[in-house]
Amino acid sequence: MKAASLLVGVVLLAGCTRVIDISGSEWRRPNTGHPQLTWDQVECARATEGVGDLSDTVVGGVVDAIVVPMEDRRRGAAYDRCMTAKGYAPVAAR
Repeated sequence: MKAASLLVGVVLLAGCTRVIDISGSEWRRPNTGHPQLTWDQVECARATEGVGDLSDTVVGGVVDAIVVPMEDRRRGAAYDRCMTAKGYAPVAAR
């Protein structure tokens, strides 16, 4: 029973991770073509690659299931700041 509840917890935490989308559908800037948008998104993704990294844990396993989503949120926030600094605005959710 403990293994089942642990598995459910890990799956729920994994659902909280952020994926950085560089397809060109999440950000817009006036008078900016798709090639420039893609270039800027790749640059921001590269610039924020190690931003969210926290200290490695010796424990691993369940602790990593908590740490990884935290790192993803921090990296995603840094990516958003980078895109905003380049003059882009997020596209409203449909």
